Amino acid sequence: MVLVDTRRLEFRLRPNYAAQVRALPADGLEDFVNDWLAQRVKDYHGHELWRGTGDMGRDVTGYVTERRMEGPWDNFQCKQLGRALSELAAFVELGKIFMHAAAGEFSLPRSYSFVAPRGVSRAVQALTAHPERFRRAFLDRWDTDIAGRLVEGREILITAEIEAMIMAFEFTQIHWLDAARLVNDPACKPALVKWFGDDPGRSPRGVVPDQIQTEESSYVGQLLRLYEDKGPGTFPDAAAALASAEYGAHLRDQRTRFFDAVAFDRFYRDSTPEEYLINFKDEIYHGVVETHGESHADGLARLSQVMKQAAILQASGVLGKHAGPQVKQGTCHQFANEGRLPWHR
Repeated sequence: MVLVDTRRLEFRLRPNYAAQVRALPADGLEDFVNDWLAQRVKDYHGHELWRGTGDMGRDVTGYVTERRMEGPWDNFQCKQLGRALSELAAFVELGKIFMHAAAGEFSLPRSYSFVAPRGVSRAVQALTAHPERFRRAFLDRWDTDIAGRLVEGREILITAEIEAMIMAFEFTQIHWLDAARLVNDPACKPALVKWFGDDPGRSPRGVVPDQIQTEESSYVGQLLRLYEDKGPGTFPDAAAALASAEYGAHLRDQRTRFFDAVAFDRFYRDSTPEEYLINFKDEIYHGVVETHGESHADGLARLSQVMKQAAILQASGVLGKHAGPQVKQGTCHQFANEGRLPWHR
């Protein structure tokens, strides 16, 4: 009997996304990093892609506040090279930031990260590990190695203003990312889905709380009115409906569907580009809107037909692949919450 280590097999079968990042063209790497920052909403209020001449040493910037470059910001310098980033190349790229900051073009960044898919040289690695040594080497080599490489045809010797910027910057905040580090960042998942077709996997099932939550109160309130219209009995709250022999099971099913859709949204909001979930919901809406608008015997009959139609819809893309019937049905309750497809009209 042969035992198979499924974890090792899964690792071998997983695409080598680091290699694919290393194969991107230079502008593709910048776009990829921009998409990565788009997902880091907890870190950044916004982000911006700078490209071509005049970028002043900035490729992609992450803004910590709405003040953008007038507030704290982080710089991501993309270096798609055929080899590891050299010490001299690192010095020159950093030099551009200090030169333009000294000229008043912008404030110093909060942090500076080299995104070098093939990594950095041992010398750069050693300098980032010793921040004050890095600062001293940078100052010592400005006039000899950096000054003539910042602006074509000119030599930008160090000035008191440039030196003040170098002394003010926290060299502890210089970092580097190679392709492996980049793709292993959880926030990079949506970019991997968008660029390389990574499969984020199936979302977890929803957890239905015992008590009615604020986020579901609208569609549940609409269902209670449908129950009363159909009769028998009155249902002043969800507890009354849940205790009802006629409608208790029905309401529990609808809540299960709703919270499955909530869990689906939460999972794919974090693991795919924003437009994927938007497009999925748009397909579900257009797949059921005609059924919702048809004539029905009563509101519960309308809901039943919409649920049947939603269950058999075939949505496209990776989200359609992973959306079970209850997720698509729960999405319809989200439409009822929003007033797009109300159950009680």
